[in-house]
Amino acid sequence: MRVFVGNQQVHCPFCRYHLFTRREIKLDGTGLSFLGLDWSTKSATGLICGQCGYVQMFCEPRLRVETA
Repeated sequence: MRVFVGNQQVHCPFCRYHLFTRREIKLDGTGLSFLGLDWSTKSATGLICGQCGYVQMFCEPRLRVETA
């Protein structure tokens, strides 16, 4: 998929590729996993580069996705 933030297309900062897969990533809080409170942590959107596998994270982004 192609991803945009506003009108700017997202590219991989490592290889400059432009197609990604998307996955939710849990942001770990100190000690929350130990206490069994993982569900209360925030999450980020992870974009995984389709060419090199580099992962970028966006917290509360306004991502627009177009299927490639």
